[in-house]
Amino acid sequence: MPSNDKLMAALKQIGSLTFPANEAHAVLIEQQINELAVTDVGGVACHHTAGAPGTENTRIRVYPTGHAAFYTASGRRFLFVDPGGEPLHECEWSEDAEATQLKRVRLKLDCDQWLGIIPQAKTFQSEIDIKGQPGWEEMDLDGLRHKAAEAWRVPFSEVKYFYGDKNMVPLGEGKYNVWLKKDGLYALDKGGFDKTIFISFMFMVNWARLDLIPVVELFQSTLPGSGGATFEFIWGLFDDQSREKALPPLRYRGLPTYPSNEAFNIFSSFFTPKGPEGENIIKVFMNPDRSHEITWTPKPNPPWRYFSKEHGIVLTVQDGFLFKVTAVDDPVGIPYINCQRGARPSCEREIYVGPNSFMLVDGKEVREVPLVSTWRIHPQTDPPPKRPTFPFGWKWFFNGYPPEVDPVKILYTVPFYPEGQAEIDEASMQPMVLDQIFYYMEMSPGMAAKLEKVEKVLVHTFDTVIAGCVDSSHEREVTILYSDPEFAQKNACMLWNYGASKNELENLKKVSFLKESEHIADVYQEKYGLIFKWIPFMYHQDRQACEDMLHWTAEALLPEGMLFLVGPRPIQGLFDHYGLTMLYNDLVINMPFYRQHLKMCPENLVNPDLAVFLLERKPVASPEEPPKPQTTQIEQPGEPDPLPLRSFKRQE
Repeated sequence: MPSNDKLMAALKQIGSLTFPANEAHAVLIEQQINELAVTDVGGVACHHTAGAPGTENTRIRVYPTGHAAFYTASGRRFLFVDPGGEPLHECEWSEDAEATQLKRVRLKLDCDQWLGIIPQAKTFQSEIDIKGQPGWEEMDLDGLRHKAAEAWRVPFSEVKYFYGDKNMVPLGEGKYNVWLKKDGLYALDKGGFDKTIFISFMFMVNWARLDLIPVVELFQSTLPGSGGATFEFIWGLFDDQSREKALPPLRYRGLPTYPSNEAFNIFSSFFTPKGPEGENIIKVFMNPDRSHEITWTPKPNPPWRYFSKEHGIVLTVQDGFLFKVTAVDDPVGIPYINCQRGARPSCEREIYVGPNSFMLVDGKEVREVPLVSTWRIHPQTDPPPKRPTFPFGWKWFFNGYPPEVDPVKILYTVPFYPEGQAEIDEASMQPMVLDQIFYYMEMSPGMAAKLEKVEKVLVHTFDTVIAGCVDSSHEREVTILYSDPEFAQKNACMLWNYGASKNELENLKKVSFLKESEHIADVYQEKYGLIFKWIPFMYHQDRQACEDMLHWTAEALLPEGMLFLVGPRPIQGLFDHYGLTMLYNDLVINMPFYRQHLKMCPENLVNPDLAVFLLERKPVASPEEPPKPQTTQIEQPGEPDPLPLRSFKRQE
């Protein structure tokens, strides 16, 4: 058990406490610490004032692993640290005569970045009018909920759970004001709330008395390690709140839920699931209509995290098994995984645990780290699983020399969407547009036969979603021009992982990632059967720049070759002039994938003129039929656009 001096050092460490109110709590503990009694309660050392340890007189709880939680005078945890005193989360509580509420919490991630939660960060409300619907005069609130459940295709029970009577305010004549509060999830610049980056909304949690496992709506926007850090906090609160009166099991609830194998695995690391008698728990959980039927109770020994400044790593250990190691300031940004229990590593990054040390294996590179007793890691006695052999590693895509990247920036290569009424930026727009491109591929007649003939592919300015533009099922020569090194490296790793999982890496041996500024001229001298081209937002008001890009792209396209183009809608007037036939086109603002996004962030905007096109290069005219003169359809200077182009400042 750590000494009082060590506990106070952790409490007073620079950066541990950032909320002003917590300074007073720390001072109170410092004044009392030498007089506090220590009582073992189920293996947890409780430092408390006079009497038996209880919720309101316990100031510190030290777990058998050496992790410690510090409490306010009313029994709310405000700081949680690892055995070395490194802060893992800090909470700020609002306590008054009416209720106790969590105001803010910040969570430290393995990558040394911080995540923040602000409860009740946003109130969504709308006015509905049911007047004129059959039986509206007699319809009660449950009737409204049944109508909503049918429209949203979610269980009635879940609508009633989130929309209580207070959330549906009658205004008379069949009108209602319907409102709902949601918690907000944020990335924290420098670990504080002075500057935040919005990540996602979550369904509101009663943090003072836990009532559900929240749905993270934009789950693809979270930083690496966010799930583990959040559940570490939820597990700790459940443990706190169950000390004197047991909490009921938690349920995963949302409108709808987003069940996945990854979600089930992270839930199961901290909580034990229980499902309906005689049914397969995984199948019930994976059904969005039934996910809430699974109950979750905390495990006695969750995953514990240890920060090692000496080695620049963070370890995750559960019941003596070293699951994961994250290297801080790692330019690859991918953790090392222990495969002893069947896990699959990413990009050949594995862990091997010996009697006195463990090995971090990165392809052919190996780093040895000595074991420390406080980590409580058991040596692995079974022989390690046989490592699969691969024809090449992810660095192959860069000819063995990946670009230099910022180890912090690479962690932020996820889609970030505005919290309110603002336009979605380019990088975050690309994943939605790629979904529309996949839709075109599925609906276009004969697309499979056309793709079968493609031998060379060009991907340019699709930096966010490069991996999604490459098909690993067929061997093709794929050239990728990139401008952002962090997105390029992330996508190269994703592409390698996918090819390895499908045993299709051999089909990717002709994929090349090339730096745009050095190779663009040479690349556009070649001919391609398929091109993915995104015209950057900053050029949309520059007609000449847009036409130049279209000209060079069309020149690089083989006859009957296909082009997926994203750009301003007025550019379609030039397609015929450059020998392109438009097969499909959609404004992004009308795409179902954008409309679906608005259900989660209804205030988000998009440039109304941004369009997605599927084009085909016209075949070469036969000698007997010379081509007819073409008339350019693009608007001349001084003529209005069909829709006004958004005004962008040209970036040099």
